[in-house]
Amino acid sequence: MVKGLSMLRKTKSVKNINSFVSIGEKTIIGEQVSFEGIIRGKKDLIINGPVKGSIKLENSHLTVAPRGQVEAEIYAQNVSIRGHLIGNIKAISNVEITREANFIGQIKAKRISIEDGASLKASIELEHEPQKETLPTYKIPEQEAYGSEKEAITLLNETESSAISTHLLGEESSLKSDPVTHTSNVIRLFIDGLERQQKGQVLDIGPVCSENINFLAQHVMRLYVCDMYLQLDRKRRKNISISNPWQHLDYPPQSFNGILLWDLIDHIEDNEVSRLVELCIKMLRPSGLLMVISLGEQETQRAVNSFVIGEGFRLELRPQPHLDLPFHMRHNREVLSLLAPFTLVKSFIHHNGLRQFLLQRD
Repeated sequence: MVKGLSMLRKTKSVKNINSFVSIGEKTIIGEQVSFEGIIRGKKDLIINGPVKGSIKLENSHLTVAPRGQVEAEIYAQNVSIRGHLIGNIKAISNVEITREANFIGQIKAKRISIEDGASLKASIELEHEPQKETLPTYKIPEQEAYGSEKEAITLLNETESSAISTHLLGEESSLKSDPVTHTSNVIRLFIDGLERQQKGQVLDIGPVCSENINFLAQHVMRLYVCDMYLQLDRKRRKNISISNPWQHLDYPPQSFNGILLWDLIDHIEDNEVSRLVELCIKMLRPSGLLMVISLGEQETQRAVNSFVIGEGFRLELRPQPHLDLPFHMRHNREVLSLLAPFTLVKSFIHHNGLRQFLLQRD
């Protein structure tokens, strides 16, 4: 074990490392060096070996290379993660996480970019950008207000599930010919509900999506990301019995004001859905919101997708070819039965069979 900075070597070009950093003099910690201690400096640093401690780089760029195994508290101008990192990051500017990365910890930064496929369990706080123009407020009609006793919820039968719900607004019905892109009023209502609760904390269970992380981080106090799709896929590929797939959701009770489940229930058995719902009840605060999507019968939609939130709350399906999970087709009555511990606030059904549900913890 080498302790201290004296063993760090400086170089202007290192074979197989140049692609990870900009041209110029860098400090390299290679595979043959195991470092434990405090690192301070004013030059860019590349870690391609085991490091444990704290790292403070003034106006400099830290790169955790593919063979990097880092456990550290990090302060730097920019941080790029391509290897394994456990710890907390404070970046003055940007954090970049590639698909090869495995990160567990906390991120505070101005901006973040994450490639699909990255393994991520993190809490994320981004510098909120000032709004240049005031967006029109989306007002919920009185009969659609949260907890309103005037709203009657009617379960849809199989015939009705192929048609647009009476809850659909005009802007959604005009998009019925597009099978993968539409305006999501459930996301809009979810965000509106969070603002009623002073933004608070939200859990996104994946798949990891850079656009969604940046969008949500601008609307919540703190965003937590735990990609359960990737965890389930890993267990499936390794032929491991999924005895407790939810051990990664080890958050304290009543941690969140909202949880985004996306379409995860489409990819797990009924008993696992029940277990997941129990955990959501436990993790959500009173009146906390749960957003669920369930896909329809179109075969083209049965691949694992991320639901990318765009401008104007438009949702676009983006296939995730690195994920291979089973698909369980359920009718509306079955879906709502599995989610029964929650109170249904609003549901939207599209011609393509895509269904969106907003639910609330009593």
